Amino acid sequence: MGTRSRAALVGLGVFFVGVAALGRFYAYPTLAVAPPGQVAHTVSTGADATIFSAADLKQKDHVDLEARRTVRGDVVAAEKISKALNRKVVVFDTAVVTDDSKNYQFPDDASKTAEMPLSFVQERVVLDAKTGEAVPWNPTGNDNSGEYITTTLDKADRLKPNRNSALFKGHEGLVLKFPFDTQKKDYTFWDTTLRKAFPIEYKRVEHLRGLKVYVFEQVIPKQNIPVAKALMVPGTLVDDPSKPSVAVQRTYQNTRTLWIEPVTGAIIKGQEQQLATIAYKGEDKLTATKVTIAYDDATVHKNVKGAKENNIAEGGYQAKAAQLQAISVWIPLGSLILGLLLLGFVLVRQVGRPGSH
Repeated sequence: MGTRSRAALVGLGVFFVGVAALGRFYAYPTLAVAPPGQVAHTVSTGADATIFSAADLKQKDHVDLEARRTVRGDVVAAEKISKALNRKVVVFDTAVVTDDSKNYQFPDDASKTAEMPLSFVQERVVLDAKTGEAVPWNPTGNDNSGEYITTTLDKADRLKPNRNSALFKGHEGLVLKFPFDTQKKDYTFWDTTLRKAFPIEYKRVEHLRGLKVYVFEQVIPKQNIPVAKALMVPGTLVDDPSKPSVAVQRTYQNTRTLWIEPVTGAIIKGQEQQLATIAYKGEDKLTATKVTIAYDDATVHKNVKGAKENNIAEGGYQAKAAQLQAISVWIPLGSLILGLLLLGFVLVRQVGRPGSH
């Protein structure tokens, strides 16, 4: 083998080893971050639910519920906060509307309280772009980029983090996704109703539409829901007819199951078994909500295979996971093997030449 040929092979060998290192230690960390401008829609359905209608002041059975969640990334806020904190974060505005009518639409006038949904929650969360964990962000002054939570459309009702508040201390734990390269271990996950994070346990591996997922389960024991103002109901509803109106307490418990694509950390499917009651003097009197509600088939399909909504591509985590897997494992591994083979070939030929010893 001539000198030029050996030099060319050595150069190629070094090149492929370099590709392996770049893929594993530069390309993958660069790409394994949540996109700041992401938009996502999910639809969950719960058949045969029991609810308490505040408008009718009575319990309703055999109700079909639909919850629609919209998630929108704020790119400008993400860049601003990332710079201020010197770490890569993403900022998402989320809204979840739950009602007993399909495709619910808010009334054009907020004063039409009878037409408001059964439940509405809006949040702004700041998350670590790699791990998906909540990042505290509560700026002062006229800076409105901070996290918040609210149950109305009125901006004045938005609660900002307050460590001394029983209503909202700030987001914590995982909120909208799991870390890239999710492990078979326990994490903590945010519960919007109680406004704090609880442990969520790894359970098993399953497959959804051909996609391998990790199943996690979070059991939230029964407890009181923190409120700013006590809920008042007629005494007759809670077996105290002697009083026209009494203060009651809402309780809540939930078993949440999440199906996670482990490479991207994306939630492919979610299910909740909720039970909320109205208690009086420490005794449950009415069922406020009893439902098993889960992502519908179209949402699961979109999350796995991908689809367009409002001409914007969403989901498609099977392909995204395959791309990240290729960049983090198969391309570096293949390049490393090829590079080492080339270098080894040159070394063997060099050692085998006459007079090389």
